[in-house]
Amino acid sequence: AVGYIVKALPADLPSAAPTVTSGTGVPATTEPNGSIFLRTDGANADQAIYARIAGSWVAMKGAT
Repeated sequence: AVGYIVKALPADLPSAAPTVTSGTGVPATTEPNGSIFLRTDGANADQAIYARIAGSWVAMKGAT
């Protein structure tokens, strides 16, 4: 998947910087905390955006 790295400082290592990626299905990759995953096949708003929090992917509650 193609994604973006978000670094707070220019000296931050890319492996420690949060990422923004997209794809199908529930995210299963290990990314740094603060990363965002945009699910392209979500059935509803509650399955569209995931955030990496405390080492786990958490689905963000969407508009209902």
